[in-house]
Amino acid sequence: MSTTQYQLVFKIDVNHAYFNGGEEPDLFFNPSVSSNQSFKRLNFVVNGRKGGMDLFARSPFPLVDYLKTIVLETGIEFFDFDILSKDTSFTTYTDFPIDGLGLLKYSSDDKLNHTENEMTVLHPIFESDLYASAIGMVRVSLKDLIATLDAGRSVHFNINFNSRSIQWQYHIINYRGLPLTDISIASDSGIHFSGPTEVVLENNQTAQQFDSNVLIPFRQNPEHSFDLLMGGKIIVKGLPSPSPLGVYPLETDSEKIMVAAMYVNV
Repeated sequence: MSTTQYQLVFKIDVNHAYFNGGEEPDLFFNPSVSSNQSFKRLNFVVNGRKGGMDLFARSPFPLVDYLKTIVLETGIEFFDFDILSKDTSFTTYTDFPIDGLGLLKYSSDDKLNHTENEMTVLHPIFESDLYASAIGMVRVSLKDLIATLDAGRSVHFNINFNSRSIQWQYHIINYRGLPLTDISIASDSGIHFSGPTEVVLENNQTAQQFDSNVLIPFRQNPEHSFDLLMGGKIIVKGLPSPSPLGVYPLETDSEKIMVAAMYVNV
């Protein structure tokens, strides 16, 4: 007598360069309407977890045979999933096009996918969509699943999100009226800042503005430390690091970039 059991069809793991402290992105993989109907009818179970998802099939038959039967008898060729996030800042710290509203699409049959540590790293394609509610979509071909499982290998996909690179912008506000002369920003990593330039903020306060000369990748835990100097001596050690909430687009002479504005009272 055959025993019905849960068999792992495939798994998807997600990495994000923004999370550099051991955390994982909190994403949700929701099957499309048609795929969800197929899962209910054919005894598939989606196991969502932080950092990815797993798909199981509940069947007494060998997994490859079961998938081949599904393709033959139902004509189903793909399983589709929407990638969702409750983090409203996700597209701010993630490397999405600045002007683009849309989503990242992944497919198991993309010829630009590559293998790394026995995982298939899925290649992203950005698709503009003004009304997209998801940040991404994954399409898994049953043909690809069958080919991999037939070869005796498990199916393990990987999605890598890059973090957005931004310009760091410091506004030094002299709220005590001290004589601030010869001020500069020092770095522990060779990153330089241009300035200071005197600017007037939206609240009509005057500030001295410094801009990083390079774009710095967003990180949940800062990788760089900056100090404010006056006359070569530190007057503020450990300037603040950017938050996704303080980021805005800026058009320069050559390109459009994202800038993180930070305010320092001295």
